Amino acid sequence: MYDPGDKTDLDAGNHETASGETYDANGWSAAIQIDLRGRFGGVRYGRNYQPTFALVEANDKRLIVRINDVGPLKPGRIIDLNVRAMRYFDPTMQAGLIADVKVTPLLGADYALGPVTGFEPVTVASRDLDIAAP
Repeated sequence: MYDPGDKTDLDAGNHETASGETYDANGWSAAIQIDLRGRFGGVRYGRNYQPTFALVEANDKRLIVRINDVGPLKPGRIIDLNVRAMRYFDPTMQAGLIADVKVTPLLGADYALGPVTGFEPVTVASRDLDIAAP
């Protein structure tokens, strides 16, 4: 996740991601841990890049981001959110690290990026399902 105290974290453009896109602090994007690259479509480069998406859940909030970068990340991290996505989970940007983050790869290539609202977890036959609230 973006760490405002870490000068190696980039919060401005001019940085090329693994997909070949320029880093955008104001988009809804993230870098996935390099060992998980295959589970997120490989995050290929340039014209071989195919958009890959993930549902990120933490602090009773949900967000869909585009995975456009990979990296070794800091120990214990599986995803690095860009500034805007991190601000959604931590508006003050003081936490630096958000505990208990769940990251789910999403199949397909047509997702609206950003916060997911209107869903409530419902337990059915000992399984949690997400059903849209009426």
